Amino acid sequence: MLIRLSKGFAMELRHLRYFAAVAENLSFRRAARRLYVSEAALSQQIADLENELGLKLFNRNSRRVELTEVGRVFLAGARRTLVSAQEAVAQAKAVTSGERGRLTIGTIAPVTHAFLPDALAQFRELFPLVEVSVLHMDNRTQTEALLEGSIMLGIGYPALNMDESEMVTATLLLRSPLCVVCSKHRWLRKRSTPTLADFRDDNFLAFNESGGDYMHLVRNICLRDGQFEPTFLPVGNTLESLMSMVAAGRGVFVTPEITLHGRVAGVSFYVLKASQSEFELSLLRSKSAEPLATVDNFVKILFEIIRRLQVPALI
Repeated sequence: MLIRLSKGFAMELRHLRYFAAVAENLSFRRAARRLYVSEAALSQQIADLENELGLKLFNRNSRRVELTEVGRVFLAGARRTLVSAQEAVAQAKAVTSGERGRLTIGTIAPVTHAFLPDALAQFRELFPLVEVSVLHMDNRTQTEALLEGSIMLGIGYPALNMDESEMVTATLLLRSPLCVVCSKHRWLRKRSTPTLADFRDDNFLAFNESGGDYMHLVRNICLRDGQFEPTFLPVGNTLESLMSMVAAGRGVFVTPEITLHGRVAGVSFYVLKASQSEFELSLLRSKSAEPLATVDNFVKILFEIIRRLQVPALI
């Protein structure tokens, strides 16, 4: 740290450390021993400081060293500066270890409710000084935010074009089978498990905002596994609203099994065992972003939470 006082002199933290050591020991010999410098060099540094400040900080003779009144006031300020510098170094080291800093996450809300709140709570308990922000956004917005640097980590399913795949890494977080959700009062033919084709005449409920990726996924599954074109009915903007519409008999809903943890009241759901598709959720990170311990620490916690859910995950 430099404190510019004139064109020819810049006071550094070492000047303050030297001054404080002499002031606390009231002896150049003892202070020099403490600082591992020669007594002559220390005396010269203090003389340079006094000359530059135009202030007399010590009264000294061959027998004793005393602080002047000016020196006493300067000592209080020097100590505050040294403490502030130490705190700044400690905080910087805490950022390096992930104990302090920021964590901004973009996530697809309906898919992550089964594990993200627990992961965030555990992260908060272990790293209370990290400022965490969670933003709900679709895959396209996540990719743009990662490349702009407005988020540090994305949780979604990668839909990257060739150029973006060169700039964004996608690490598989979990795989989840797909389910069809219907009203508990929906009549089904008596069989062990219905197939997707049993729902060909139903409306397939969808999100009425930013639902393009979802409808594209469901359409491909229906065409491949059920040989029919689904009729979409966009009715809600949250998973809760879609589940309510399913319970009310408005239609059916295709969703990863992971989204149904704790949300099955009023509806029935069936795993599409014959489907060739599984839902894959990934962690998205910018390749050009600075590696951050805060992100790495959170990712470790996230994978541990996934293990506890006994969801197949790639670690």
